[in-house]
Amino acid sequence: MLLTAVAVFGQTKSYDSPTKAIHALIVPVGTKGYETYESRVDIRSSSGALLRSKSFASRDHNHGEGVGHAEWTADGRFFVFNTNSSGGHQPWHVATYVYSVGSNRFYGVDSVAGPITSDFTLRGETLVTTRMGATAEEKVPITIRLSRWR
Repeated sequence: MLLTAVAVFGQTKSYDSPTKAIHALIVPVGTKGYETYESRVDIRSSSGALLRSKSFASRDHNHGEGVGHAEWTADGRFFVFNTNSSGGHQPWHVATYVYSVGSNRFYGVDSVAGPITSDFTLRGETLVTTRMGATAEEKVPITIRLSRWR
C-alpha cells in the first residue's frame, strides 16, 4: 500500500478521511534536521493516485510553512490544517487552509477572514478560530462555514 511506502525520514503523517476514500499526507520537505519546518500536503485516492498537492517549501527554507494541526471534518468533505512560518516570521500568524473534496482545491482561510491568530476547532462543517483585530494583540472569535468551499 502506498501509505506505508511513502515516508520521508519516517516523519510523513497520513490522515485518512472518515470515508477512507481519500488520504491526506503531510510530507516534511525542510532542510536536514529541520524537515518538519516546511511541508507538502498530498491528497491521494484510496488507490494511491495523486489528486492534488500543495507545497509550502521556500527556496531559502526560511520563508516556507510547516503544517501543525490537521484534521478531516466528520463527513470527510473537508481537510483543514494550519501552518507556521519556517523562519519564525509573524509568530502570531497561524495560516489556515481548507482542502475541499468536492472542488479538489485548496483554499486559504485568511483570504476570507483576515489573518488567523490561533489554532482551530471543527464543529461539523464549521471552523471556529480567531483572527487579528484592530491591533496584533486583539483576537476576534470567528466562525466560518466550510460549505462556502464546496
